Amino acid sequence: MRLTAPNWGVVALAFLQKGEQFRFHLYKVIRMKFLQCLAFFWVCFSLAVNSASAQNQKSYNVNELILLALESSPQVLAARDQSKAVRGQLSTARAIPNPEFEVATGQQRSATGPLTVGNVSSWSVTQPLDMPYNRYPRVNAAEANYRSAEATRVAFEIETISKVQQRFYELMRREAEAKAAEEDLSLTKQIRDRMQVRYDVGETARFELIRAQTEFLNAQIAAESSKLKIEQARNGLRQVVGYALPENFSVVYEQLKVEVLPPLNNLLAELQAQSPELQKAKADVEASESKLSFEKNARLPKLAFKASQYNDPNFTDRLYGLQISIPIWDFKIGQVAEAEANASKAKNQLNAQSQNLEQQLSTAYKLYQMASYQVKVLDQEVVQLAASAQRIAEVSYRYGERGMLEYLDAQRTFRAARNDLIRARFDLASVITEIQRLRASPEWLAKIESGKQ
Repeated sequence: MRLTAPNWGVVALAFLQKGEQFRFHLYKVIRMKFLQCLAFFWVCFSLAVNSASAQNQKSYNVNELILLALESSPQVLAARDQSKAVRGQLSTARAIPNPEFEVATGQQRSATGPLTVGNVSSWSVTQPLDMPYNRYPRVNAAEANYRSAEATRVAFEIETISKVQQRFYELMRREAEAKAAEEDLSLTKQIRDRMQVRYDVGETARFELIRAQTEFLNAQIAAESSKLKIEQARNGLRQVVGYALPENFSVVYEQLKVEVLPPLNNLLAELQAQSPELQKAKADVEASESKLSFEKNARLPKLAFKASQYNDPNFTDRLYGLQISIPIWDFKIGQVAEAEANASKAKNQLNAQSQNLEQQLSTAYKLYQMASYQVKVLDQEVVQLAASAQRIAEVSYRYGERGMLEYLDAQRTFRAARNDLIRARFDLASVITEIQRLRASPEWLAKIESGKQ
């Protein structure tokens, strides 16, 4: 404090001697100190905010993203609500008709003769009878509709799992491409700088320098483009998972697993047995057939048990019997024709859905075989050969046996083969995900059940 304390006598003397010039200089010093302090506090505040944001950032793996999508996605929740609504219709179909009660009271008066005058009353009870030929088709149709709604829910959640995995693999692919692009940028920068030095000392032609600069610019464009694709992949993943996923999320990258699938015949058998889309179509056929049976049986008489009692001052009358509703004028011709058409439509849709899914599975399986072969060839042969050619070209270039153009061509060939391998691996993972969606993988069904709990 003593060292930094100003000498006010000297300051006052200088102020009297220099006047306006000193005051202007003092103002500049104070303003500079103020700006430096302000910049220091701003840097500290930015570091504190970034540190807190990094601490609050949570990393998700693919299973956690799937569970989050199943728990918070509005589309998934809407599909579950629709299934609950259809289950309520099933309870309505199983309900027994309520009885009907009627009570009346009044007075009896004589209009022509000496009759007893007094109060009169009556009551009656009518219980509609839910006949088996009406009840069973109605309940069966409601149960089939509920199975159809459940299959629709499962199919939608399987579709959600497939989309999350596809977007997750897309993000992994873009990250791998960005990493490769950064490596290419670093390498081409080194080559460009080396060629600049050789050109400056007159050891190479300007044409080779221009070629190296062009390669560097192309690598720089690819690196910037890869960053943009990463942001697009992140936005796509967040859109599929739902906005419960924070904007500053991060993902835990996993080793890409390439599953070996069973033969196509086994997959087709699993498709017919456990595909929720086919289960929905089959349930729609059963519902339409039960609806047709209900409309046909609706032409039969409806029965109701009725009991009544009438009380007057002289007598008490009790009556018991059956109330029959006979369809004399309306024979349900239009309703039966509509139900027959809907039943035929459901059967045709089942056949079309089965053929469509089998065709999709067959196409996906062919793509799986092609992608597997492509990954094998690229990984075991093409990339290794391209890497060897690049190393040979680099050594030859260093010893002066080959020019820069041959070295750049070998490097470009290696980069293209490596990018093809990255794309082929994630294409294979995408095809496997599509096959798992079509066959309704038991692992995915387990995830759906765990997401409902």
